[in-house]
Amino acid sequence: MTQPAGSVLSLFWSPLCAVGSHGPAGPNAQICLSVLGASIVPERPRLLVALWKGNYTHDLVHAAGTLAITVLAEGQEGLLAPLGLQSGRERPKLGGLECRLTPEGDPVFAGGAGWLRGRVIDTFDLGDATAFLTAVDETGAGEGTPLRWQTAQRVVGEAFLARWAEKSARDRAAAERAMRWLA
Repeated sequence: MTQPAGSVLSLFWSPLCAVGSHGPAGPNAQICLSVLGASIVPERPRLLVALWKGNYTHDLVHAAGTLAITVLAEGQEGLLAPLGLQSGRERPKLGGLECRLTPEGDPVFAGGAGWLRGRVIDTFDLGDATAFLTAVDETGAGEGTPLRWQTAQRVVGEAFLARWAEKSARDRAAAERAMRWLA
């Protein structure tokens, strides 16, 4: 089922988030559209974070069992290319980016609409991705309006969108082969 631009399904995407973790080679982060609340108990906040298995950050979160999430704010579109188009497997990608590390070593980016750090409670195999049920240990307020993909597309420029489309096409082809779907 192919969805046209502006599809109702895009309304279910979360604000753009930078999800980061750490490993022996240091911290890493990626752009993520799939972070959603998973608790109605205020004393036990949880999130469900879906990360595609092809992403290096997926492997780091899986191994470390911790992550940090920065909800990107409008004006942080400059993070989309380094965190969304490059792989931390090829080279460290946080160099030159303003971030701090949580006590666990996971990156939080300056200027976001908010941030949190958490620990993985459980994982759910989606075939092409893993959904990490995450206990939220600490949150912090930020400033600005959360950045949504629909807004970012109007700002990032045609060159970025072309590179994003190429990467997305490759990712979708791999995901389609691996994802759990109806028989």
